[in-house]
Amino acid sequence: MEIGRRELLAGAASLGLATMVGPDYARTEYPPEPDPRWHPLTRSLLDRASRAERKLDRPRVERMIREVAGEHGRPVIKWMETPDRAFEHLCRYQLDELAQMPTAQFWPFPPPVSATCEDAEGRSVELYLHAVQVLGVEEHGRALLAPKLSYKEGAIASRSRPESILEARAVAAEIGWIETSLPGAAAGAIRAVEDLLAAGHAESSMEICHQSRVFEAFDHGLLATWETPEELVCLSMSPMA
Repeated sequence: MEIGRRELLAGAASLGLATMVGPDYARTEYPPEPDPRWHPLTRSLLDRASRAERKLDRPRVERMIREVAGEHGRPVIKWMETPDRAFEHLCRYQLDELAQMPTAQFWPFPPPVSATCEDAEGRSVELYLHAVQVLGVEEHGRALLAPKLSYKEGAIASRSRPESILEARAVAAEIGWIETSLPGAAAGAIRAVEDLLAAGHAESSMEICHQSRVFEAFDHGLLATWETPEELVCLSMSPMA
């Protein structure tokens, strides 16, 4: 069931966020204004991210998904229009099947880059906080979380047996482990691009190219994906034609 690995990941993520951000940043309600020292490429990504409306460009997103999949083969893509429908679709799996699925790993993770100094690390954190707000990460996160909360609350309201309530909670948690929120991933990608550029990587480098693909998928209307053995379940930001 990979419980140990998943608990370790959750603990490491919490510890990493606390260490990275620190108490002063954690209390920041609104991120600071864009830093003029950020690279022009970084600022251009933020400008694109600030667009109020983002419609799905399905052919382009699917092309990027195939590019990311690369040599692993073309994934079967299953489109969903709402978080509720995506969650219902994923609930067709039994708990033991969900527990055996690997943690989401389709989209490239930002590579580790060591800051050259404390000031550079501070700018990097400020950039991430700014990107989180510009991309609406928390708002989109609440939308993705809503079906999971409703599912658990429904089990409690129905006065099910304790075992059934625990199973409902476990199902919701396991679905979360195979999920990637593209706004959150894109915010991390913007920060990674800036960090990589500051470390001397060229704009055309493979590392920056990988992170740019994550942002492009978000920018062209992909809200979230869930990785199952049979398909890549995709959720659009806007109603599909």
